[in-house]
Amino acid sequence: MTAPVRPLPTAMLLLVASLWLTPSARAEALDLTRASCSDFAAMNETDKTQLSLWLAGYFAGSAMRPLLDLDKITAAPAALTELCSKSPQLALVSAETRAVFIQAPTP
Repeated sequence: MTAPVRPLPTAMLLLVASLWLTPSARAEALDLTRASCSDFAAMNETDKTQLSLWLAGYFAGSAMRPLLDLDKITAAPAALTELCSKSPQLALVSAETRAVFIQAPTP
């Protein structure tokens, strides 16, 4: 049995479509390291959940950890919403948001 295909978040689809329809923008890439908490706050719940899953994979990959904590991923949209309400300009790819998914390394 194959896993169901999940749709891309609406905001991401609109962004990809706008890049696709603009000939001069075809060479550009979508840089999620520039996304901020205010971008996250503007998303609907489905998009927040899907972006949280992406962030979990991104942080796990950068830490070379092959496991994802499903409890943290499930709790992440609420945790990120709380963090982002305090710091709207905070980058979504930051040490603060990483801590939502992965404990900071011990020195």
